[in-house]
Order: sequence, then C-alpha cells, then structure tokens
Amino acid sequence: MDVAAPAYYKEIKNSSCIGMHRHVISIHLAALILIALLSAVPCAALEATVDTLSISARAQARIDFKVNLTNLDKTYHGNDSALDRVLARIDSMVLDPRMKVERITVEGTASPEGPYPNNVRLATGRARTFIAILRARYSFPDSIYAISTIPEDWDGMRMMLAADSTIPHGAVVLSFLDRTAGIDGDTRERRLKGLDGGAPYASMRAHVLPYLRRASVLVDYDTRRLRSRMYRPMPAYPVLSRPATMPAFTPMAVDITMHAPTRQRFFALKTNLLWDAALCANLGFELELWPRWSLDVPVWYSPYDITRRWRIRLLATQPEVRYWLRDAGAGHYFGAHASVIGFNVSFAGDYRYQDPNHAAFGLGIGYGFAFHLDKARHWSMEAQIGAGYLSYKWIKYHNTGRNGAEVSRGGGTYWGLTRAGIAISYKFYRERKERRWMKW
Repeated sequence: MDVAAPAYYKEIKNSSCIGMHRHVISIHLAALILIALLSAVPCAALEATVDTLSISARAQARIDFKVNLTNLDKTYHGNDSALDRVLARIDSMVLDPRMKVERITVEGTASPEGPYPNNVRLATGRARTFIAILRARYSFPDSIYAISTIPEDWDGMRMMLAADSTIPHGAVVLSFLDRTAGIDGDTRERRLKGLDGGAPYASMRAHVLPYLRRASVLVDYDTRRLRSRMYRPMPAYPVLSRPATMPAFTPMAVDITMHAPTRQRFFALKTNLLWDAALCANLGFELELWPRWSLDVPVWYSPYDITRRWRIRLLATQPEVRYWLRDAGAGHYFGAHASVIGFNVSFAGDYRYQDPNHAAFGLGIGYGFAFHLDKARHWSMEAQIGAGYLSYKWIKYHNTGRNGAEVSRGGGTYWGLTRAGIAISYKFYRERKERRWMKW
C-alpha cells in the first residue's frame, strides 16, 4: 500500500507529462666540425654511461577480495601490508625528480565460479576499486591508468596447482583442466563441480579460489632523466617478484573518468509501473547518500476519478532508506520505509472510503533488486516489495457520486503488504566529493 490524499480533490479529466612552428639555429660549417671533434671522446664516454643508466623497472603488488564483492577489506589476506608496500614504492618514484612514472596498469580478476557476466562485473569493479585508491592519493593524469580484466582465472588456478603439489585433489583438477581447455567457462565450471562427487571442487573453493579474486597493480617507470650529468648514477629499485598465481596480461587502456562509478553519485527520477497501470499518477526520486546507502522518495498524487464509480484518489508519500549489498543503485537492497497516505477510494462497488482529514501512517521494511538497462547506466529497472503496518481512520459513504450519504466511521491497524511495484528510472551522475574520512 502507498501514500494518499484527503477527500476534497478537484476532478481532472486530462493530464500529460514529459569537442610547428619550428625554429632552426644555423652555425658555420667550420664551427660544427670543430665542436664535433672536441666533443667526440666525451660523447662516447657519455653514451656508455647512458647505456647503463637507461633502464626500465617495475613495482607490482596485489590485493585480494572476498567472494562476490568489489569493495576492499584491508584485513583480508594481508591486504593492508600489500597496499602499504606498493603505495610506499610509488611514493618513492613520485618524490624522486630523476624518475618518471609512465604507466599504471591495474588488472582485476575473478575466480571461475558463478555466471560469466557477473564475473566480468566483479573483475572490472575490483580494478576500479584499486584505481580509485590510487587516484585519491596521487595527481597523475587519467591517461596514465589502464585496466585489464580476467573474468575467469582458469590459468591462475592451473599455476597454483602446478606450483603446490600439496593441495588436495590438485592432480585430478590439473588433468581435468588439460582435458577441458577448449570449452566455455560456465560448462567447464559445471563439469568441475560434478567431478568425483564434488570433492575436487570443494578443495578448490577452500585452497585456490580465494586467491584468484584480486586486483593487481603494475607500475612502469624509467630513469632516463639520469642521463643528465647533474646526477650521479643511482641504483635501480629492486623489482618485486610476480606472484606465482598472477598470469601475464595485456593492458587495455580505458577512460577512467567516464567509467569509474566509485567516484560518482547518482540522482534518479522514477515511476512505479504497477501504479501507472492502475491509472494512479506517481513520480519519485532516489538519491545516493553514501556508498551503499540511498534515499528513495515516491509520491502519489491522483486527484481525479477514473470513472464515475471507480476512483483511486491518493496524496501520499513513502520515503525509504536503502542499504545496497554492493554499489548503491544496482543489485540487491534492504530498506526501511514510512508511509503517509491520504485516500478516497472506491472500486465500482456500492461504497467508497475516505480519510477524515487524518492521513493513514505506518512503518515497514522492504527488499528489492535493480539492474541497468544500458551501458551508460542511465536507465534502470527495479522490483520492490515490503511489509509492515498502517494505522488508519475512514468514513464510509454510499458510492453514488460526490455527495453520497455517510454510512459509518471507523479505523484500525493493518498488518501486511505495504509496498510493491516495478519501477523504471533515469539516473543523473555527478562527481563524488569525498571527505578526508571517506578516503583510504
């Protein structure tokens, strides 16, 4: 049930809605020859020095994620110390004027369990989570970042099993991976689950899969600025070894500004299609408050009679605070709502019921699921349901027009369904202005 309005509405019959100069210095030929002769020996020595100083080095680290999540838990699998190590290494590069960071590549992976589209979402979300941490700390241009994804890390599973012979049922799973290399991931997972009564898969879930849900950062930098004689040669930073479970990958550049939802807040306009089908006008909005939290406020304003004897006149609102299991605005959520309803209703029967200028009110809890309809994440659909109680009073009239005689008065408390619908919404986004306490 949703929100409604007092009995003094006016009838309305029609309603409608809604991108060189080049400069050349010339010198006499004799002077050029003289300079070249005088500098021949020093230049040869310098070139030898450049060969030893012009190097490329890498710093890399990874963080792990819990199953089916894209948010970072610093206490999980030593993420805190791993993150501190890589940030300290990048700090040393940024603060040294002789070094230049050229590329930061973040690879997101998901374990080969669950449907492939969901694994794509998880792998991409984990990479973006790591990039959000780096963007909040450093002032690198967005073009320096790149994302790569491995939605189902079968190669990582194979590498772990080959490197550790003590994993239970490891040899059986290795043989299975060799036999099924050419089939699609979902079929492969289904067959692995049924292998030998499920014991090998249970072993993988306990010993291997938790280490395949990760985001890995690879920082490329160079020391070509050391060519200048102003600086003495500096030893190269040691290279952090690539973990055995991290397969090689090819980075794919992406536009971080346009596609990093963790840095944006949404505002949505929506309408409940079930109420629209009942010819009850409604419009609402939803605002993201914090990551995982939003406020949904639907409003019903239906002051007209559908027919002479059929009316659903409402002036109502039902604000709901929602907690989303993942990112706000998509996926599953749980909510708590309040109802305030003014009403004057009849369903072609002999009587109509109207509030006595005393709106019904109540509280309830709800559940819903939302998903996006387009890649830009503007259009979305949502299914919702909720239950609770309503306290109300009513006046019963004969349903014979506007002036039917009063029959009786009453009131009570209702327990049951208080919220239901299928809503369609359009979302607007703006940059999230994070406070210091919200950053890592």
